[in-house]
Amino acid sequence: IKECDWSSDVCSSDLLITTLLSGCSSRRLAVQATLPLINSQIISMQEERDTDLAEKAIPASLKMLEGLAKEDPKNVWILQKLGEGFCGYAFSFIEDSEPDRASALYLRGKNYAFRALEIQSNGKTWRGLSLDEWSKRLTEVTPSQQPALFWAGQCWGSWLSLNLDSVEAFSSLPRIDALMNRAVALDPDFHYAGPHLFLGAYYGGRSRMLGGNPDKARNHFDQALRITGGKYLLVSFLYAKTYAVQNQDQKLFKTQLEKVLEASDDVLPEQRLANQIAKRKAAVLLGKIDELF
Repeated sequence: IKECDWSSDVCSSDLLITTLLSGCSSRRLAVQATLPLINSQIISMQEERDTDLAEKAIPASLKMLEGLAKEDPKNVWILQKLGEGFCGYAFSFIEDSEPDRASALYLRGKNYAFRALEIQSNGKTWRGLSLDEWSKRLTEVTPSQQPALFWAGQCWGSWLSLNLDSVEAFSSLPRIDALMNRAVALDPDFHYAGPHLFLGAYYGGRSRMLGGNPDKARNHFDQALRITGGKYLLVSFLYAKTYAVQNQDQKLFKTQLEKVLEASDDVLPEQRLANQIAKRKAAVLLGKIDELF
């Protein structure tokens, strides 16, 4: 420890910098100390059976996470959870009634997830890459980056599904396709077969002219059902909503939606909220059968 002449401007400057760095560090440590509690809150929310309660509570939790991200902007876990949170909230409660607002929330989640990816990629940007550069960058992604990669793709793809008339959305198709196929290769079981579920809906919800592929879609949905044992009800809901409608398979449509509606509320307790959302959406969709077929 060097001795200081307290009248010295240099020493005063050193002291100020040390104090600021110490304060910054202690605030980050305070943020990190709260993360186990935040994680428990997230788990509790995923187990919630009352969708109205969840709809009111989630925005405050997201704003709290955004506040923590300001204090610790390079915390990958926080950024991943923000990507997941904005994506899940928009899908569960917003997109059916306010698609423009949902689009903005999906982009917000996408930006947080890509921030996490950039940090994990040692600062390498994911913006402005050619398709060849994009494909090469994806080969460098490791299993530890799977959460950020998946939620970036999930948010991006969900935004795309609401903006198919956009030139920007259409030009994004090959990048999203490559990203989620990389997610499948890394860990097909991630988040209840999330990569398979995404690609099932992605290939199943569009005509062949717009990049749809019924064979790929059915395979991905079947893989997701196998991995989850049919307990993650959003798989059956999206199977009906995308593949069955696009291919006018009314029998599959009814079978999958009735399976959702007849399932126990506690078939997958750790994802009770997601399953309740699936049930709510399935009831509405089944009521539109005469319009869709």
